[in-house]
Amino acid sequence: MGDFWKILLIAILIFYVFNMIIKLVFRRKVRKLQQQMEQYTQGETESRTDESKTPHVDPNIGEYTDFEEIE
Repeated sequence: MGDFWKILLIAILIFYVFNMIIKLVFRRKVRKLQQQMEQYTQGETESRTDESKTPHVDPNIGEYTDFEEIE
């Protein structure tokens, strides 16, 4: 009967240790992903502000011509 309790105690300890390790690894991965997303969004907003400062004008576009109907 003593072996059963030892095995049960070891299994419970292994479960809790494994659970703590998974939580630590998951937190680190989430933090790393969060930092990458922040860098990505900062770069995206910087590129958007750069684009908005210099308007794009296509040189191939001609003048606007307003046509009137003739009856």
